[in-house]
Amino acid sequence: MQPEYLARLSGPVQEFIREVEGKAHLDIEVVLDSTLNNGGPLGQGNLAVDVTARRIQLFAPTNGYFPDGAVRHEVLHVQRFHVDGVPKLALVDGTWDKRFRDVFAGLDNAVEHIVIVPVELQFHPERRTHWEALMSDVVAELPSVPEGELRLAVCLHWTFLRHVLPGSPQIEIARNFMNEHTLAREADAFADQFLSVAASKEEMVRILFLTFPEIPKYCAALEFVNSVTGTHQAPIP
Repeated sequence: MQPEYLARLSGPVQEFIREVEGKAHLDIEVVLDSTLNNGGPLGQGNLAVDVTARRIQLFAPTNGYFPDGAVRHEVLHVQRFHVDGVPKLALVDGTWDKRFRDVFAGLDNAVEHIVIVPVELQFHPERRTHWEALMSDVVAELPSVPEGELRLAVCLHWTFLRHVLPGSPQIEIARNFMNEHTLAREADAFADQFLSVAASKEEMVRILFLTFPEIPKYCAALEFVNSVTGTHQAPIP
């Protein structure tokens, strides 16, 4: 990471970044993007990371938003993919159907957050405010989710709430919504099963496609990135 951005972070976060960069054999490049200035659930700004086999770019607002916890969150993504060898859920190579590229990216992010955010909160408990605000927005939007996507949305969001934000006021609101739509039992069962295999991304993805066959498995793949060996894909188990 460029020294001027590294210097804005606390010592422990600097150390974490250096460790991840060293093991990934890649530097993290900060790229400023003014479109991120008003992002995030609190409107303060938002960070985003793009991880490929040969390049890691951390996009940051131009308004100065660059907090320790948000930076650690994005670098945890990098650590998962480049250091731990965890695959992404991605569009299969050679497909002509690009409609699902963003769908798979969003699903992958949701799965990763169930694993990453508890670690983030362990180091940066002040970030709970961010995640509470985000989930407040998510739960408020559940009534507008299309019927064909509601089961998936409810199950993933409920798993996150239950696992990452115990005691959140959003839990009762989400539970009431699920009861109204007779989804509470299914969402609890999914969360139990999903969290029981959280140590294996491959198993999490397998359960996701097994539970929701409407997700187009034919154009999905597990994608592994490595700065030495490059990118390769494997079928969904």
